Amino acid sequence: MSDLEFAKHLYNEYEDYLERSLTIRRFKHSDILQLINKIKNKDKFKIKKAGLSSQGREIYLISFGAGKTKVFLWSQMHGDEATATMAIFDVLNFLSSQNKHDEIRKEFEQKLTIYFMPMVNPDGAELFQRRNIFGIDINRDALRLQSDEAKLLMKIFKKLKADFGFNLHDQSNQYSAGNSSKPAALSFLAPATDEKRKMTAERNNAAKLIAKLFKLISCFIPGHIAKYSDEFEPRAFGDNFQKLGTSTILIESGGWKDDTEKQFIRRLNFVTLLCAFKSIAEKSYLKEKIQTYDSIPFNQELMRDIVFRNLIYYVDGKKCLVDIAVTLNEINTKDAKNFYYKSVIDDIGDLSTLRGYNDYNFRGLTVEYGKTYRERIFAVEELKDLNFTEMYRNGFTSIVVQNCESREYNQFPINIVKKDCGENEENIKIDSPANLIFRKNNVVKFVVVNGFLFNTEDSLGNIKNGIIL
Repeated sequence: MSDLEFAKHLYNEYEDYLERSLTIRRFKHSDILQLINKIKNKDKFKIKKAGLSSQGREIYLISFGAGKTKVFLWSQMHGDEATATMAIFDVLNFLSSQNKHDEIRKEFEQKLTIYFMPMVNPDGAELFQRRNIFGIDINRDALRLQSDEAKLLMKIFKKLKADFGFNLHDQSNQYSAGNSSKPAALSFLAPATDEKRKMTAERNNAAKLIAKLFKLISCFIPGHIAKYSDEFEPRAFGDNFQKLGTSTILIESGGWKDDTEKQFIRRLNFVTLLCAFKSIAEKSYLKEKIQTYDSIPFNQELMRDIVFRNLIYYVDGKKCLVDIAVTLNEINTKDAKNFYYKSVIDDIGDLSTLRGYNDYNFRGLTVEYGKTYRERIFAVEELKDLNFTEMYRNGFTSIVVQNCESREYNQFPINIVKKDCGENEENIKIDSPANLIFRKNNVVKFVVVNGFLFNTEDSLGNIKNGIIL
């Protein structure tokens, strides 16, 4: 079976291997332990407790195959970068299955020994935060090795002496694939080994393998693949592993429209990793040209969650034409199992160089900052009786509530202002919450509440949560 045929089979048959217990990114270490315990009974895998995190959570090493070529994959070094961890368990499901791909699995077993270290930073994952419990970015600790997780990763790496390494991360959804309107769903990199970015033999092999993967995965997401910045980072694991003789490939999972939990990008990871194993086993990557790797466009930070364009904006009686970009930030709840959105106005002016996942041309409409309704509301429970559409039509995006608990968000489609601390914005400002009113002929046509758009004429829109100001 050709590499392309294999990739298409994997893409189309993905649901057969999907690990259905992982459906959101904010899963915990305990969820991973349950899956590892399940595969302990499968003779395809060897399971070893590699060590412990700073807070005593087990970090496991899972291996498959007994071949000469060693491949090492590690994920979730940053606790809130969970896409590849989900994909690893999909890959494990594929490797333990029995079907028409048995010959390829047999080839993997005979030619490769594949090692997986999912969730390198379980303490960070518990809080769904990038850094570990000491506030250390583990991927900037490859030299000092002060964190338990970094010490363990380096220890395992030196013991394995792998031929290929896969450094699996998530990147911001604000990256585009080059100067384009297409978000970078995946970004690859063969990390440099020094400031001069010379092409060593190991880096050359990594770049050729990326070239192979770029050609294959582009069949599914043409124009949505980028290259991560190749600036040398002396403290990072990928750069150091490359320097120490392992052909290292960075894979960054980026953004895709309406894929909040990154399930589509998880699917791309699944296809990418298994195609990489096949190419390594058969050494087909050696036929690729380094020019293909060089041709992959670099990430550019040109994507925003929302862009509103061609709005008429008045300040002190003077008008100008503006675009407004909005970012929707995910804020963890206290238990870090869920999140709420907190919007911010990211930029204003001529934003013709930016692209929005949701991009609206509001030519002919005026824009102003949303108003706060200040009639007497004593308790949050009273909000359920309000006609929010009518409030929007009157230009209100926030409401004062006399007695309000101290949390930062609410489930109503309006923002809450606590007693005596009103929202006093009059002009639209960068870094302010995105609460906007759009008018035509002085009639409110649309409102934005905490970054979410609502059509007042059709009563259409999904304001996922308000915030407490």
